[in-house]
Amino acid sequence: MSQPIVGLRELKKEISRNSIADATLELALERGLERVTINDIARVAFVSLRTVSNYFSGKEEAIAAAGRNLSDTIVEDLSRRPADEPALESIHRVTIAFIHSLTPEQLNAQRQKRRLGDRYPAINAYLTARFELVEELTRPVVAARTGTDLDTDIYPWLVAASAVAAVRVAVMRWAASDADCDELTRMLDSAFAHLQDGLETLHAPPLETTPATPRPPRPKRHSPR
Repeated sequence: MSQPIVGLRELKKEISRNSIADATLELALERGLERVTINDIARVAFVSLRTVSNYFSGKEEAIAAAGRNLSDTIVEDLSRRPADEPALESIHRVTIAFIHSLTPEQLNAQRQKRRLGDRYPAINAYLTARFELVEELTRPVVAARTGTDLDTDIYPWLVAASAVAAVRVAVMRWAASDADCDELTRMLDSAFAHLQDGLETLHAPPLETTPATPRPPRPKRHSPR
């Protein structure tokens, strides 16, 4: 009988945490972060002031946690991929599936909290921490799939770091635009394609040069006799 109770308790915690995060993002978008108080957040999220403080160190951390995050599902989703699939490809496919699982509201939250990070740089530290968490969770999965050792092999560290960097860059570029989900998918596909190609060096096309106009010959100067 104890297991369902523990499960229910964890579910209630998750609901409270998500409610606080979403309320903070909503209020910050409406008023600006500097005009949002902990009292406001607690009122909109239907929780106590103490509950807000228990879950988040501040408004910036709550905003970074708003909406669904890849770190919530990455381990479970990777475990479902074919065992013989290359690690980078598995992370790529899991990321695309996660993006397409988001509702329009959840997808918009991803964009809005990154735009808030441009206005309030303190938010960016927590957004970066979310990506670092994905990287941390991904490393042991890559090691297990490739038979490498986290303590002695650099491979799982490098794969996880490269993959998460590709996701971060694609999401940041997408968030700065007004593009739709299909464009985000295209950006992710492009980012992972470059990684899988080994970041082959790209060469800029040669610059077109205009032939210099020949100067007319200088008139000869005659010395006075």
